[in-house]
Amino acid sequence: MATTALKILKRSAFALGTIIALYLLAALGGSLLPVNQSWQSPDDGIELFIETNGLHTGIIMPVWSDVHDWTPLIRPEDLQDPSRYGSHILVGWGHAGVYRHAREWTGLRPADALSAIVGSDDVLIHVYHLNYPQAYPYYRRRLKVSEAEYRKIADAIQARFALDDHYRSQPSPGYGQDDLFYQANGHYNAFFTCNNWTSDILRQAGIRTGLWTPFQGGVMRWFPESTE
Repeated sequence: MATTALKILKRSAFALGTIIALYLLAALGGSLLPVNQSWQSPDDGIELFIETNGLHTGIIMPVWSDVHDWTPLIRPEDLQDPSRYGSHILVGWGHAGVYRHAREWTGLRPADALSAIVGSDDVLIHVYHLNYPQAYPYYRRRLKVSEAEYRKIADAIQARFALDDHYRSQPSPGYGQDDLFYQANGHYNAFFTCNNWTSDILRQAGIRTGLWTPFQGGVMRWFPESTE
């Protein structure tokens, strides 16, 4: 009996290890395969940034431009201190439990990890307020897009906000005084993560990115560090 149980345990461990290895291999391959390969950044366009904290990625956009105004959806009064409202916003999307409890990998809870892998509709949009951000090595990369591309990006992100009966976004406290979570639409799972979301938004706008990017490195590799 004990021998049979040990064999089952070994086979289960081997199967799990194989699944994890295949997933990681697919993530690497997917992040190296481009979509929208012929895309080129315009010389004169709207400046955005792609940012990572080592776990989550997001897109930095101006609060207001000739193309899109975020103030009706992301309002100054949503913040406890409206003076923290910035010139730009960093927007990401992800699993609610992971977002709230795992600002870094060390905070990831087993229950949240399991829910994220299996799949959940409990998702949030995370918004940081920034003032006149600049590119920084590794974690923040500059990106220029055309007005038409930015309009697609803004429309796709706006559609992810879950609105109340009065068509208003639904904020809740974030990590500090300059960020908030908003109720969101979508389904999170191991095959569509917060980093897949970032690439998917860019892909829909016609911007070159990786085919499948469940990890932050697969997103960031497509945007070189600034030499300025």
